[in-house]
Amino acid sequence: MPQNPFLLGLALTGDPSLGPDDFVRLVRRAEAARIAFVSVEDGPGRLDSTVLLTLAARETTRVGLVPLGPVLGQPAGYAARYATLDLVSGGRAGVRPRIAADDVEHDRILKVLGTPEGDELVAGLFERAAEFTGRVTRAWDSSGAAPQGRPPLISLAHDTVPYRFAARRADVVLVTPFDVPGLRRIRSEVTALAAEEGRSLKVLAELNVLLAPTDTEAAERRAALGEFESDAALFTGTPEGLADRLEEWHREGGADGFRIRPVAVPQDVYALLDRAVPELVRRGLLPDAYTTRTLRGHLGLTEVAA
Repeated sequence: MPQNPFLLGLALTGDPSLGPDDFVRLVRRAEAARIAFVSVEDGPGRLDSTVLLTLAARETTRVGLVPLGPVLGQPAGYAARYATLDLVSGGRAGVRPRIAADDVEHDRILKVLGTPEGDELVAGLFERAAEFTGRVTRAWDSSGAAPQGRPPLISLAHDTVPYRFAARRADVVLVTPFDVPGLRRIRSEVTALAAEEGRSLKVLAELNVLLAPTDTEAAERRAALGEFESDAALFTGTPEGLADRLEEWHREGGADGFRIRPVAVPQDVYALLDRAVPELVRRGLLPDAYTTRTLRGHLGLTEVAA
C-alpha cells in the first residue's frame, strides 16, 4: 500500500446548460466523496466561476473551491475577490490564475507565435503575470481578510515558460503529460525550476476521463464522441481501470495528484465519484475522510497566518 496518498481535484466548466442548483449539487457530491478541490473554468459563453463557487460555498463545509482568475485589472481588486470567496467558504478558496493579454496584445502574439518575437512577447506576458501575482500575495498579507492568509495559487502549465511562472508564484502546478516518461520529465524540470527559486510545489497531472461499466461500452462511447482535441491525455475505460492508471502515474511518474476533467457532465462525474473514488480509497490512495478544513490543509501546504 502506498505510503503517500495522492491529491484529487475535479475540473468542471461553467456550462450554462448546467443550472446553478445542478452545479451546487455536483460540488456537494464531490465533497461527499472527499475530493480535495473542485475547480471551474469559465470564459465566453460560460457562467462566472467565482459566482458559481460562492453559491457552492454556502452549501458545503470542506471541499476546496478554485475559480479561474484571468490576470488582468488591478492586483488589489483581484486579491479582494478571492479573499471574499475565502471568507465566505471559511478558508477553502484557491484561484487558478490564467495568464491573459488585452485584445490588442493577444492579436499581436497570435500573429508571431512560434517565432523569436513571439517567444519574447510570451515571456514578457508571463513576467508581468509574475509581478501581478506577487502584488496580489502582498495584498493578502497586508489585509488579513482571507482566513487562509494566502489562498493557494494553482497554475496550469504546458512548457518551460509557464513552468517557470509556476515555480516562482504557484503552490500547485497542473501539468499535461501523455505517459509516465513524459510525467517524469515534466516533474524533473518543474522541481529544478522551483529549487532555483528556493521553493517547492505540488505537481498534479491533468487527465480527461470517459468512463463506462465495461471497456467495450467505454470504447463505444469514445467512438460516438468523434474527434476529441485537448491539451491533456484522455483515459477511456472503466472506473477500476482509471484507478489503475492513476496509481501507475502516482507511483511510477511521481505525480502528487491529479485534476480530473470529466468528458461528459454529469455522467462521468458520477462514475468517478461513485465508483473510481471508492476503489482509490480501498487501495489506500485516497483518504476515507477529510482531515483538515482549509484548502491549504487539503493540499498539504504550510499554513499562512491571516
